[in-house]
Amino acid sequence: MARVREEVVLDAAPNDVWPFVVEPEKIKRWRKDITAFVVPDKSPPKLGQRFYIEKKVGGKTRRFDSRITTLENGRKLAFEAEAAGFAKVKAVYEIIPEGKRCRFVIDETVTMLRGGSLMTIIDRLIIQRGLSKILRGFLADLKTIVTV
Repeated sequence: MARVREEVVLDAAPNDVWPFVVEPEKIKRWRKDITAFVVPDKSPPKLGQRFYIEKKVGGKTRRFDSRITTLENGRKLAFEAEAAGFAKVKAVYEIIPEGKRCRFVIDETVTMLRGGSLMTIIDRLIIQRGLSKILRGFLADLKTIVTV
């Protein structure tokens, strides 16, 4: 299991950032790894709602079946996702108001599924460093988009 937490301060009000957390087309603008984001019932986000994303991981497209586990409108969204036989992910996106700006936090835990073998410390460090770098890039993209 590898856990990564990254954050950025955005020169935008929380209400201006929230759509980039819950609207598939807006999420895809800053999460450039996501090639498809599908909400089968096409309804607004709700607790327990299922959706799936397809994203590039290591040059291969993988489908992550997902479910919303926490929803605090305008503030926090958490979900669990699994790409069968590959990985499980728990993610939390949180918006923390700071005056006229806000802090945006991503906290992700990734568990690799490899035929029952335990992830080594080196595997975990490689995943943490790589994921941390990727998330910082996504947050930089988000900062550029919401402050324009």
